[in-house]
Amino acid sequence: MLETLPGCGTDMPEGRAGSQKHLNLLAYVHLRNIHGSTGAGRVARQMTEHLAMRTDINLHVLADAADHRRVVPLVDRPWSEFSYHFLEAETSRQQAKWFLLDRPRAERYWAEADILYCTAESYVPVKTAKLAVTLHDAAYLEENAHSRNVSFQRQKLKWRLLYGKLARSADMFHTVSHFSAERLAYFYPQIKDRLRVVHNAVAPHFFQPVMPPGVSYLESAGLSDEPFILVPGGLHYRKNADLILEAWPLLRQLRPELTLAIVNHSDPIYRDKARSLGSSIRLLGFVPDHALRALYSAAQLVWFPSRYEGFGLPVIEAMACSAAVVASDSSSLPEITGEAALLASPTNPSDHVDAIDAILSKAPFRDDLRARGKARAANFTWTNSAAKLKGYFDQLF
Repeated sequence: MLETLPGCGTDMPEGRAGSQKHLNLLAYVHLRNIHGSTGAGRVARQMTEHLAMRTDINLHVLADAADHRRVVPLVDRPWSEFSYHFLEAETSRQQAKWFLLDRPRAERYWAEADILYCTAESYVPVKTAKLAVTLHDAAYLEENAHSRNVSFQRQKLKWRLLYGKLARSADMFHTVSHFSAERLAYFYPQIKDRLRVVHNAVAPHFFQPVMPPGVSYLESAGLSDEPFILVPGGLHYRKNADLILEAWPLLRQLRPELTLAIVNHSDPIYRDKARSLGSSIRLLGFVPDHALRALYSAAQLVWFPSRYEGFGLPVIEAMACSAAVVASDSSSLPEITGEAALLASPTNPSDHVDAIDAILSKAPFRDDLRARGKARAANFTWTNSAAKLKGYFDQLF
């Protein structure tokens, strides 16, 4: 645990009573990522919406005009009701200008802004406003979080340049776990005193019962009456696809009745390997939230053996749907799951097979995990996360 970092506790910042400030908050949001979103896109959407609900924040959105025309009709309220300021160029070109020229500054878009808040890893120059940025993790700086190919090297260079710029410029960094705070401070010690931890949370609809469209999805996918294990992260190196595809045949020997349902996009290499293992693996691709909620709820358990996570949003979403969870004992996952999941080594397929078989073999154990998971997930609400982040914004003044 990173005990030396200020703002890394689980409680609200002290001194909030009577000290809340009314803030003009300009949120820079990549709108293209908030519809049909997973991971960082889902976080940006939920955090922005819940900050906007607060009476002590006047929130405006800085965005790409083309993205606004395309995406806002798809997401509707509250995004259709926000006050917008638009970039002068397409997103990539605008970000290059900001990075290279430090122009135009945030105040050009909204002169009254107190804080420019980048809801994901981005840089926007400011003059008098404070700059706060969400950094989800340090994955592209780590040795083994990603497959080390040409794409990785490009992304690593991009991240190093961006993080270096932010380290010199930002007034505050929000990150999503103590693990991420530790790793970011390891690579950039100069930002340690500016790091603040606010955990991600669960969108409210994951706590609600499965609705008819979700039931219909299960029927159309052929999973209504079929026992299945759900992998919600797709097949990728970082999500430990190698372990999944090595462990699955071993598990099928023990549990030939099981199907493995894999949600989200998959790397083509792993997708082809999965198909070569036969019809016991269903590659479902991206699914909307009503279908994902139904899958979480109907699964025998949810399996998330990721190599590296800054937070691990699927495990909390699964717990909110009363799913038993098997995950890796690595990166942020022990911090997020607490005592409410069964954890196994990300390098040992047999450990995962044993953990899954133990849950499937012992109904009381599985029921206990489900109950503990539901209770654990209830602690992660976007209302609380937005309140805590607002408290840290206040401390900038």
